[in-house]
Amino acid sequence: MKEEIDPHTGEKWIELSKEEIKMGFLALCVEALAEIEGCDYTDMFNRMEAADITEGYILKHYEPIHTQSWENVIKELKELLAKRESK
Repeated sequence: MKEEIDPHTGEKWIELSKEEIKMGFLALCVEALAEIEGCDYTDMFNRMEAADITEGYILKHYEPIHTQSWENVIKELKELLAKRESK
């Protein structure tokens, strides 16, 4: 994270690194699935980790995934989690 001051307005703003943005997206995905499944964020994170969805899917394929509609992202992740947990 880099803090800047606009030279024209004097306003402070921050610029997040690509990694920070990706981690924020991951957190949103985990929170959304936890809410849909009616479980705790930590439990959902652990389930997604066990199914190799956090690093092996969301972070690895961040570029194409984050450009989709939020509804499609969540639907896809929910289906992927169910498929990987059923194995």
